[in-house]
Amino acid sequence: MSDFKFGVCLGYNDREKIIQAKEAGIDYFEFNYNAISKADKFQLDELKGFIEELKVPCYAANGMFPGELKVVGPDVDYVQIDEYLDKASEKLSALGADTVVFGSGGARRCPDDWHYKTATEQLVKLCRDHIAPYMRKYGLTCAIEPLRSAECNIITTAARGFEICQLADVSEVKLLVDLYHFDSENEERKSILNYKGNLQHIHIASAKNNRYYPTATDGVDYRSFFNLLRQADYKSMRVSLEGRYDNFANEIKLAVDLLKTF
Repeated sequence: MSDFKFGVCLGYNDREKIIQAKEAGIDYFEFNYNAISKADKFQLDELKGFIEELKVPCYAANGMFPGELKVVGPDVDYVQIDEYLDKASEKLSALGADTVVFGSGGARRCPDDWHYKTATEQLVKLCRDHIAPYMRKYGLTCAIEPLRSAECNIITTAARGFEICQLADVSEVKLLVDLYHFDSENEERKSILNYKGNLQHIHIASAKNNRYYPTATDGVDYRSFFNLLRQADYKSMRVSLEGRYDNFANEIKLAVDLLKTF
């Protein structure tokens, strides 16, 4: 039996899949931060009651910023960003979560005519002066998610994500490693050890099988990945499935059963 905890990224309104994930042996849910920000009190109370009844908590949320709320470029509005972070973080915290994933490729994409150095400075300012205070206020931690270069043109490797964390230098902003993006960018597996003590969250899917959930025959060496996470002092031991599937109920069960052997 694995010492890791396995979650899945789902829409909070997708009750059928939430129940199927519970039946597959999932340990926790990861919902969408932006969607949670739009939910009213009735919806949130109903969701909280639902997952409490299932006895499967919500520990994390992804999708930190919607694409239209720019955090890089000439149209950054920090007043709007602060209002959004305050509202969304309060709602997520009420669900019992402790981690927010900052992928948000559309929001953070660097415009073609924008200086990369300026974009980096904006990201550091965002993390240090805007994200961190609201994470602190609501007992959350932000996990920067590097996205493969086909999806975003800034923070495309874990090494670069870690650099932003170091430049921001706040305890509320740490690093996420998504194995799909990590392997897609051909990062050296052992480089995970460089982030010892700084890993906040993990996503997983197969880079060799078109981002589908892990299978025993997809050619990915999952065992070595999990062993490296242990060596890197990954404290929460949580790993969220975030990928494609054809038949959710069947494929999540197969994936969870496989991952629990590592």
